[in-house]
Order: sequence, then C-alpha cells, then structure tokens
Amino acid sequence: MELTQLPAVAKKIYYPCKKCECDRYHVVTAHTSLTAARLECEVCKSKSAFKLEETKRTRMAVPKKPGAVSKSKAKGHIARWTELRDKNDAKPMPYTMKLNFEVGSVVEHPKFGLGFVILTTGQAIQVVFEDGERSLVHNRA
Repeated sequence: MELTQLPAVAKKIYYPCKKCECDRYHVVTAHTSLTAARLECEVCKSKSAFKLEETKRTRMAVPKKPGAVSKSKAKGHIARWTELRDKNDAKPMPYTMKLNFEVGSVVEHPKFGLGFVILTTGQAIQVVFEDGERSLVHNRA
C-alpha cells in the first residue's frame, strides 16, 4: 500500500511492526514533520516512525523564511531609500525612543544607520533604512 499523503492523527494504517515482526494496524499518534508521523502498534503498543516515500506527487512546497525578501523587492526598497536620501537635506536626529518623530523626519539609528520616517502611529513609527523597513518605538517619555 502506497500512501501519497500523511494519514490524519488518530487514524489507523496497516504497517509492519518491528516488535511483532508482522503487519499490524497502527494508530497515528502525531505528525512530526510534513512527511513523517509517529505510530503506535495496536497489539504490542510499540512506537515507530512512518515516512512518506518522496515522489514528485508528494513533495510539498517548503515555506519561505519570514525574513526572506525577493531580489526585485530588495532592489525596489533600495531605490526608495536612495530617493528619500536624495530628496531630503535635513540634518538627521539621533534616534531615541523618548523623542516624538513626525512623518518626513530623518533619523540616525545607532545600529541601522540613516533612516526616513514614512508613517507614525501612537507610539510607533515606520522607518525606511538602507537594509529594510522597520517599525520602531517613539514618544515614550
């Protein structure tokens, strides 16, 4: 029997038991990854691992990392930062969370460098830096 996807948790599958040395029904107790599950033999209660055979049909897409940015987005971001830098001739203020910043302010952050405030909300500001856009705290007295 060839499975193309993992069986649901608490479902039974017919699988060889190493302890019983024969095929038995096993209960799926957990999914350990996208292609693997933990099984328990119904007869001897031994635990075993189950992996799907990887084929083109069962291969699942790997999600992108949260911080991963495509090259085209990175180029667009750098162009936006460069445009703001060329347009702004104001002297940058050193960043501290105690100060209140307005849209259009130029900020010098000790770690991220030169940045431009593009949005302010309550106690947060959205700032464009050369390496990315970040949300920072402000107006905390």
